[in-house]
Amino acid sequence: MARVRRRVVVASTAGIFVESLDWTMYGLLAPYFAGQIFPGDDAVTKVLGAYAVFAAGFVARPIGSFVMGRITDTRGRRTGLLVSVTLIAVGAAVIAAAPTYAVAGPWAAVVVVAARVLQGIAMGGEVATAATYVVEVAPAERRHRYGAFAYSGDALGTLGGTVVLAVLLGVLGPDAVRAGGWRIAFVVAALCGLLALWIRRGVPESAVFERARAAGTEPAWPLLRAHAGRMVLTFMLTIGSTMGVYFGSVYLPEFAGHTGYYTEQQATSQHTVALVCLLLAMIASGFLADRFGPLPLIRAGFTAAAVLVVPLMLGVAAGVLPYAVAAPLFTTCVGLQLGVTPVAGARLFPVPVRAVGLGVPAGAAIALFGGTFLFVAEWLISTGALRLVPVYAAAGLAVSAVGSWLVSERLLYPVDTAVGTRAAEPVDPAAVAPTRPGGLP
Repeated sequence: MARVRRRVVVASTAGIFVESLDWTMYGLLAPYFAGQIFPGDDAVTKVLGAYAVFAAGFVARPIGSFVMGRITDTRGRRTGLLVSVTLIAVGAAVIAAAPTYAVAGPWAAVVVVAARVLQGIAMGGEVATAATYVVEVAPAERRHRYGAFAYSGDALGTLGGTVVLAVLLGVLGPDAVRAGGWRIAFVVAALCGLLALWIRRGVPESAVFERARAAGTEPAWPLLRAHAGRMVLTFMLTIGSTMGVYFGSVYLPEFAGHTGYYTEQQATSQHTVALVCLLLAMIASGFLADRFGPLPLIRAGFTAAAVLVVPLMLGVAAGVLPYAVAAPLFTTCVGLQLGVTPVAGARLFPVPVRAVGLGVPAGAAIALFGGTFLFVAEWLISTGALRLVPVYAAAGLAVSAVGSWLVSERLLYPVDTAVGTRAAEPVDPAAVAPTRPGGLP
């Protein structure tokens, strides 16, 4: 059983790693491949085009959250895990082989858009499916640390993307990366996707899901309507989480490069420390949540990030605060909530709609605020409003901070709760939501 549970953690981590690796590398490499793929009269227009496609992939996420969520809630958690990582790997391979604008004209951008939409559909369900699976398979006393290790794949993927770019720049140089060396990064992402698929093929189905399916439950739509208030909370929690991740782990080196005090290459090399701090904060939050509960960590992380992001980044922009200090402090705050928010979010919903209930509002928030963050940040900087970038991030983090204080322990269902069935996990009735779901009290 211990060996099976270890494989569960590895399998969940592997898929999230591949998602983060691919998404991060696209964001980091956009300035390098934009000139080959996208039309435009100048470099800024081409980069904005690449970031617009980055956002387009996120537009598909809410659709993917519903489609993949229904697959996961009806066909099984294991099936959802396998389908999502397969589509992510295929999308990476397509981008690696995409023709250039000089060869195919506008069709080059169409190919990349199609690949990003395919990945967006898969990634729309990846986080919710992995969170659902970990919540249902992990032992109760270690649930949050299992989830934190699994979601550390997000930080590992970001770190991996940064390392891949640093290696390419160091070995090939910036000009060679722009000339086509960027394709190597997407080949790496596709191969990692195939490895994750092989790992996931060996995991068992969730016993919680099997029991709920055997017992029979109410149809999904009434349950989703009854949990509309919880879906709103999930949306609020995801806004700051996705903006914090994409600012703190993906865009910060470029932000620092625009300040004039660092080159983007210098900031990227220093950014490794910030990503390590993000990873360590996520893992530490899992252990702390198992001891003290997830909500104190979620509230502390969102509140600290919302308060500190503006002074930290304005200090970098003014040249009075070193990047090596500001970036790790910010990513540590983000990591405190990132490691445990998905696990707590999954427990806002009962078994029959857990993946859809978590995935759809999270996918919508990621599409609206995560997928557009790089575009909005680059646009603000192009208009001379660099200092508004951290203000924009602070606004999103503040929304999530408020949402974190609206979530209470009694809103978190026991893991085995399925309407019409009896929960298998004994809990204190005063500390959890009632077995008959309703909106927010």
